[in-house]
Amino acid sequence: MGESLEKIKEYWDKTADSDWYQSLRAEEKIEELMKDPARAFHPAVYRLLRQFVPDLQGKKVLLPSSGDNHAAFALARMGAEVVSTDISQKQLDRAQAVAGRRGLKIRFAQEDTGTLAGLESGCFDLIYTSNGTLTWIADLDEMYRSFHRTLKPGGVAVLYDVHPFQRPFSGEPWREPKVIKPYEETRPQLHWRVQDIVNAMIGAGFSIRRMEELPAADASFWFSYEQLQKQVPERLTEINCWRRNPMAALPAWLSVVSVSGGAAAGE
Repeated sequence: MGESLEKIKEYWDKTADSDWYQSLRAEEKIEELMKDPARAFHPAVYRLLRQFVPDLQGKKVLLPSSGDNHAAFALARMGAEVVSTDISQKQLDRAQAVAGRRGLKIRFAQEDTGTLAGLESGCFDLIYTSNGTLTWIADLDEMYRSFHRTLKPGGVAVLYDVHPFQRPFSGEPWREPKVIKPYEETRPQLHWRVQDIVNAMIGAGFSIRRMEELPAADASFWFSYEQLQKQVPERLTEINCWRRNPMAALPAWLSVVSVSGGAAAGE
């Protein structure tokens, strides 16, 4: 494992037991997911998943950089055969404990999302990447080549992440947008642009079928876990109204659905 990957692993091993992640594994949160698996997804993303993979029963699904594993729990609950991978073994161990208590059949494997070197080729029907994945990926082209390799022909890749249009701004809610960097500056934080994402998909051999630019679903988009605990609920009621919160005039989330097709560009 390279030095940068080792640092990422150390960060997420430490974060696995933070108050934030412990709150995501709380029994009441997991119970809500078991009763309504759609809660693991932005409503628009859930509709896309059901549109492009209508019947999840028995489908082989990969969740790279699985993080809190809410999506893994939800998809397994809906009948999918789920493989959850992450760079942090501690994250996977914590998620595996939850899955065990709930009787969810999920395979957990420590993998670098960029290469997925331990996974066989051509075996998945769906790959889903959720919020926060892209800012930890140093090479999008490599990642999408790995996705293309591991998907079956005609397999679906669904991306859901922070919209790149948010990245030039500091992002404080209730305030006028404050520019902190140019849009085209992707490093050092790996804030990829829309063109970087789309070109990586196309270059890997994917056909783009749908792109949606989405508003925030709730107040958690605007605050860290610690900040959100300090908010007065009444103050959050119109946080996604751009007249009250100017930053909400920009799309919060980007979702792209692509389908694996022919050979990657250059092959």
